[in-house]
Amino acid sequence: MEIGDMIEINRGAYKHWALYIGNGDVIQLVTPDGPSRVSFCSFSSSSGSVSCKGTITIETLQDVAAGNTYKINNYLDDEYKPRRTDVIMGEVDKMRGSTIKYDLLGQNCEHFVTFLRYGKSESKQADDFMKDLLGSQLGLIGVLAAVAVSTAAAASKLSK
Repeated sequence: MEIGDMIEINRGAYKHWALYIGNGDVIQLVTPDGPSRVSFCSFSSSSGSVSCKGTITIETLQDVAAGNTYKINNYLDDEYKPRRTDVIMGEVDKMRGSTIKYDLLGQNCEHFVTFLRYGKSESKQADDFMKDLLGSQLGLIGVLAAVAVSTAAAASKLSK
């Protein structure tokens, strides 16, 4: 493993992401789990959005993986040039221990590590979720349209 490698940790239903920073340590963006998480999130009745805070922590990879499988996955290397190690570590030093905005689809742990490695904030996991969601909605719209057309055709036959 090299400094700046993105580590994909398999957590079953989702992947957690951390960035290797040397000496067996990783930096990650986490949100509290369980009931206390509510205190880190707020709901805006005017916009209808939920805003959460995440904490940037540095821990050993073994502790973060917590028995789950993990692998190096620098999947954007063909698209972007990784930043120099000194630039990445400068960001790590600035961010360590900070609390920042957390948004599952717009600023999650994967967005965080891609920003550190490439200077670009991206999340394939969030993009895939939105594509699946949109695809299922379009599928439902298609089914409803087909039902409407067949119902209209049946009604037209009955009225003749």
